[in-house]
Amino acid sequence: MATSTISLGFENSAFFYYLIRILIAIGVLVAAYYLGEYFAKLINKAAYISGKSLRAPNTTRTIFKFLFILVAIIVIITEFNINIWPLLTSLGIAGIIIGLALQTPLSNFFSGLMVIVTDAVNEGDAIDINGIAGTVYEVKFNHTIIDTWDGKRIHIPNSAVWSSNVTKYWPKLSRRIDMPIGVPYSISPEKMDVIPKLLKKVLDEEPLVYKGSLVKDDPNSTVSNYVTFDGFGSSSVNFSVHFWVLRNDYFDAQNAVGLDIFREFTKNNISIPYNQLDVHLDGKINLGDHL
Repeated sequence: MATSTISLGFENSAFFYYLIRILIAIGVLVAAYYLGEYFAKLINKAAYISGKSLRAPNTTRTIFKFLFILVAIIVIITEFNINIWPLLTSLGIAGIIIGLALQTPLSNFFSGLMVIVTDAVNEGDAIDINGIAGTVYEVKFNHTIIDTWDGKRIHIPNSAVWSSNVTKYWPKLSRRIDMPIGVPYSISPEKMDVIPKLLKKVLDEEPLVYKGSLVKDDPNSTVSNYVTFDGFGSSSVNFSVHFWVLRNDYFDAQNAVGLDIFREFTKNNISIPYNQLDVHLDGKINLGDHL
């Protein structure tokens, strides 16, 4: 009988009361975390089945987990009748100290919200932020994660992302490449006149050179591939070829155009000059003199 009385007393104690509620709150938060993960996977799978793909699956997962955890916190506060205002008002000086300590994380958090809401940076974008270039792996609330071209993964605080100049390398379907070409001064004017036509022929015939629309489903935005005269250099007469490529063809197109130009020049007996330096000496130099 004594054992039953002790057990009943423990179960009715304040410690047991709050312990149960703390455990339930932790369980609700953990469940919300995994539910957010699960729903993000469901949406990704539904998009895959429909023949489409999510633009930012990693960022979508982060948003869903945040939303579910936020709802869980609201449910816990409501169901447990927790009044947080007395706690907030009683913090006083401690609250100011905590606020100052959390200033940077909060700044990153709200900057992350702005980055996500305004679509400033998207998952999969090839970008440069303050000299850090790479592909965006994920946009979290506190950091934007970038995979650099040489295989590093860098976490950039969102306050820096939001306040920096962001360069997007592929904002549209294609991107233009400017390739300089030099020809020697020794060729005849008649052959020099043929150079732009040969270069334009290469651009027209190379399949990796993009010739479609710059904006999807907009035929009025068709790109233009062209050749320009760049002036008389110290060692050559200079031209440039300007051509557009798709993202997946970026490196292959440069290699192909370069080789095509070399073949075309070789076929027409046009050389690509080395750097030259003319040396002028004052006075006479006799045979046998040492320079």
